[in-house]
Amino acid sequence: MLKKMAALCALAVAFAVVPSTPATADGYTVKIPTATHIKVVVAEPGKPIVLEVSASANYPTPPAGNIAVTVSASGSAARGARALVAKPVFSTTVHFVDKPVRVTGPRLPKGSYLARAALTPDDAALFLPSSDSTRFRIGAAAGGDDGDDNGGALPNTGGPDLLWLLLGAGLVAAGAGSISLGRRRVAAAA
Repeated sequence: MLKKMAALCALAVAFAVVPSTPATADGYTVKIPTATHIKVVVAEPGKPIVLEVSASANYPTPPAGNIAVTVSASGSAARGARALVAKPVFSTTVHFVDKPVRVTGPRLPKGSYLARAALTPDDAALFLPSSDSTRFRIGAAAGGDDGDDNGGALPNTGGPDLLWLLLGAGLVAAGAGSISLGRRRVAAAA
């Protein structure tokens, strides 16, 4: 017991002699990630394209800043990477504060396009920059042969794939039943 008391006294003296330093921040300020959003509002043949851009962050006030908007021609998915470096067919910069900004572009011929928005925040010490892109087509039928897109519903939902869903559910039920039956037999034998 005497050894424990001596060790406790030595520890108390060590804390009294060596001043403890309080924990302080190192001056590192966390930058808040942002998310840029771009949406194609109008993309019809013979009409100017209309895009809507905005930004958000996990912060009480949205990040204000300049949003650079570019639209470039985009072919197939294989050429999509080249479209990012291709010369844009339309380019502009808008200032975003807290409400989505509509950008009206030129009339474009039929084809595939890539729209890109990149945010440069006004308060770069608090917010990180971000970007977003979306692909769209002008002059393509949206839904099927009749051009009707069913109000955005998926085509052929519940078609032949329903058979695979039912088959999978039946296999899961059969597996669960065989495991349950196997456990009953083991419990009865013991």
